[in-house]
Amino acid sequence: MNRTKNIVIGAFMATLAAIFQTLPVLFSEAVVILTILSAVPIYTASRIKPALGVLSYFVASVLVLFVSAHEALFFLCTNGIIGVMLVSCRYYKQKKPIILLISSLAMTISLSFMNYIIGIPVFGVALPGVIIVQIILILLFSFTYNFIYLLFADFLFKRIKKLLLNENDL
Repeated sequence: MNRTKNIVIGAFMATLAAIFQTLPVLFSEAVVILTILSAVPIYTASRIKPALGVLSYFVASVLVLFVSAHEALFFLCTNGIIGVMLVSCRYYKQKKPIILLISSLAMTISLSFMNYIIGIPVFGVALPGVIIVQIILILLFSFTYNFIYLLFADFLFKRIKKLLLNENDL
């Protein structure tokens, strides 16, 4: 695939990710569930080329930052990191358990950073128990979320690939 096509696809995917992530700010908190879809464009760009996915991740973060710093932080630490990590791990390792473990650890670290360093409760409320129990809960959530998201993103990527790209490009 040529460089220009990569840049255009990366920019398009970054814009889509930014749109999905900013929906609650632009409309209302009732559509917050749709922010889950902001990782799909990053995942798609990363599947085309991992470096393209990382670039799209950072460009989308800057675009979201123009609208809301809060949403940009959530994108950087949750959905964006999922889109990049699932594919980056897949690029280097083919075994799904290893992909899920590494991706879940990355998400746990980023959610813990938000929860304990920045002070934003990632689940909206304080987690029960001592800190180790809280981190285990975050890890279990991360693993479950990554597992479901990997299945969902793979399904969507196959559909997007048929629509946008030639088989020879990937």
